[in-house]
Amino acid sequence: VGFTFKKHRFVSLHRSALRIPSDHFSYIGVQPPEHSRFNLKEAEEGEWTAAVKSFQVDPYGCFTPELQAKRLQRNPFHRTTPYPLSCPEMKSLLAWCGPGIFADSLPWDPRDGGRS
Repeated sequence: VGFTFKKHRFVSLHRSALRIPSDHFSYIGVQPPEHSRFNLKEAEEGEWTAAVKSFQVDPYGCFTPELQAKRLQRNPFHRTTPYPLSCPEMKSLLAWCGPGIFADSLPWDPRDGGRS
């Protein structure tokens, strides 16, 4: 669930980077309230110029300066997530920064007998 204007990025870019089969992925788009101060036009333009274009080049958001800066802004205290410990099957994916799409086995990868 997210803003409708972000649907393309999640369905086409993030889903593909995680290699989630399209028939196992659903995105529900919602619009901000019509009479809010949210500037939808500005957000849509920013989505394309600041997000989509960057993730097309850097699927995991690791090496382009714009996405590196975003990542640092969102984690000013340099906290780490517990996911590599709680889900060791995804440890390699969580550490992957490319370039290119992660190619090793994933828990949901049907080609390796993963759960679907």
